[in-house]
Amino acid sequence: MSQQITEQLVFRPASEKLTQELDGKWVLLLNPCDGWHIAHVLAFEEDGEVYHVGAYEFAGGEFEPHEFYVAWALLPDSINLADHFEDQQLPPEIREARWREWVDKIK
Repeated sequence: MSQQITEQLVFRPASEKLTQELDGKWVLLLNPCDGWHIAHVLAFEEDGEVYHVGAYEFAGGEFEPHEFYVAWALLPDSINLADHFEDQQLPPEIREARWREWVDKIK
């Protein structure tokens, strides 16, 4: 049986810039108007030099600090966290059957 897991989030002001060490990580952003947003951190480099690090939405647009968000927090690694809840996942045969049903519907 899965146990509750406690993870700590440390919120940082938007003025504390995202760094290249966070490349590929996920962050939780606080927008004062509409609340929480999840973003993927991407570091762009050219000729071995990082020229920009930003927080990006699923659709590809960048969330700008100060303009869009006022604070951010690094999210825990989702794969490691999900491993603690393996017993909560559907068995593979049920997941596969549901996938096939869905694919058949969209054909």
